[in-house]
Amino acid sequence: MKNVIARSLSAGVCAALVIGTVHAQPAPPTRGSGSGSGSGSGTTTPAEKAGTNETLSKGGDTRPWAAGVAPNEQKSALQTFHDGNLQLNDGLFAKAAEKYRDALKHWDHPAIHYNLALAEMNLDQPIQASEDFDASVRFGEAPLQSKDKFDNAKGYLLLLKNQIAEVEVTCNKTGAKVMVDSQLVFTAPGTYKGKVRAGKHTFVAELEGHPTRIDAPYISPGPPFRIELKLYTARELTRYHRKWQKTWVPYVVIGSGALIGAISGIVALSATNDYASYDQKVAACSTGSGVGMSGCGATSDLTSIRSGADTKRTLAFVGYGIAGATIVTGALLAYLNRPEAYQIRAEDLQDEHLTFAPIVSPTMAGASIQGHF
Repeated sequence: MKNVIARSLSAGVCAALVIGTVHAQPAPPTRGSGSGSGSGSGTTTPAEKAGTNETLSKGGDTRPWAAGVAPNEQKSALQTFHDGNLQLNDGLFAKAAEKYRDALKHWDHPAIHYNLALAEMNLDQPIQASEDFDASVRFGEAPLQSKDKFDNAKGYLLLLKNQIAEVEVTCNKTGAKVMVDSQLVFTAPGTYKGKVRAGKHTFVAELEGHPTRIDAPYISPGPPFRIELKLYTARELTRYHRKWQKTWVPYVVIGSGALIGAISGIVALSATNDYASYDQKVAACSTGSGVGMSGCGATSDLTSIRSGADTKRTLAFVGYGIAGATIVTGALLAYLNRPEAYQIRAEDLQDEHLTFAPIVSPTMAGASIQGHF
């Protein structure tokens, strides 16, 4: 009876091992129904499980990925790798990724990169997953211990390629802080080359007294998108505007007032001369009348001279008033139409001076810039 039970247990263990081996086979790449990758194509989520019999020791006598790695480091990496596999199969992808990264500190093994990439895909991290899949196929299929895994890695890379774009950002203004999507990437002068998810991104270069901001269009997968960030001073970004464009109007009004005042002055001078003529005639008439005479009578000639002088004087005073009011009005108009400063954006300055033309070639995508500064 004991022999029968032993044989039954042995058969059960063998069956379990067979089942485990079946589950260890990698599943083909599948496209999930995630929220997207920035390109609107959906997130690639593999259903592949980690193998239970991965030893990291296969690959033939010549294993360049094991060169220089001490046996104790390999053992530590393998143990941590197995821990990560358990987390991956349980759906604890963040913990699995942490374990795999710890294992890589001990041994930079392609198979560890492969499983790490699986976890990163489930965490919706296409850029990191792409980098780890690249590392997993670096030495071919031997370190992956399975041609299926090697083929799957190639398939995953093709799927991820449609979710990732390459950017190249340049800034030559010394000291400028250059950021991509609010993340500091370098301090100018220099160039940043990196990968981003396909979609819209913001490139910013900041330096005290030199604000600038450029919002890039949708960046697609394919050739690198290249952009140069230029910095401008506040003075370069300052523009002036008036309430109306006919700047000559206030000065014409002021000139008209001055002309009216000059004419009024001439009229006033004429009135003074008429009064002097009137006084001379009255004095001459009084002298000719002799002693004891009562003076000159109110002749029509004297009355006309006096009346004309009074009229001219009145017109001169009225003219002075009109001239003064006109000059004040012109001065007020000139004040109201004075230049007022305002700030434009760096993009607006580029629109004033630059002509953009898109460029797409087998090696790059971006824009050519022509203009003057």
